[in-house]
Amino acid sequence: KQGFNLIILDSLVNSSEKVISNMSRILEIKDLKDRLVLIKGDIRNSSLLSKIFKDSKNNNNPVDAVIHFAGLKSVKDSIMNPLIYWDVNVSGTLNLLNVMEENKCFTFIFSSSATIYGLQKNLPILETAAINPYNVYGETKATVEKILFKISKNKKFQNWRIATLRYFN
Repeated sequence: KQGFNLIILDSLVNSSEKVISNMSRILEIKDLKDRLVLIKGDIRNSSLLSKIFKDSKNNNNPVDAVIHFAGLKSVKDSIMNPLIYWDVNVSGTLNLLNVMEENKCFTFIFSSSATIYGLQKNLPILETAAINPYNVYGETKATVEKILFKISKNKKFQNWRIATLRYFN
C-alpha cells in the first residue's frame, strides 16, 4: 500500500502463484501485478540471487531490503528429511546474506518460529525463555537466529539492520 515495488523469489514448494491474487485482494490494490514480480527459484541459487539484485539495480530500482520467508516449515518433514532442512533453511539463508552483502543491501527481516523455544512449562512463552528446540525445523531456525545475532554484534556488519519475527502458530 506504500507504493513499494516487490520481488518475490519462491520455489513454490510451500505455496502457489495464487498468493499474488490473494495479496491483491487482501490489500485492495488493483495494480499490484504492475508493482510485483514473482520469480520461481531457490535461495540456494546464488547466481539467480545475484541476477535479481543486478537487474534491479540496472532498472534503477535497487533492492533496499529483504524479508526472508523462504524456508521449509514442516516439523514432521524436518525429522524425516533433516539434511534438506539444514541445506535450505541455514545454507540458503547464508547464501542470501552473502549476496545481500555483495550488493550493499543491509536491511533484513527474518521469519523465524516459536519452535525455537521447544516445549515450555510456563505459558505464555516469553521472548526471554530459553531457546531449546526439540526438532530439526526449530534447530534450523534457532541456528539462523544465532547467525543473525552474531552479525548484529560484529563491527564489520555495523550497517546491517536485522529483525526477527517469531510466529506462534
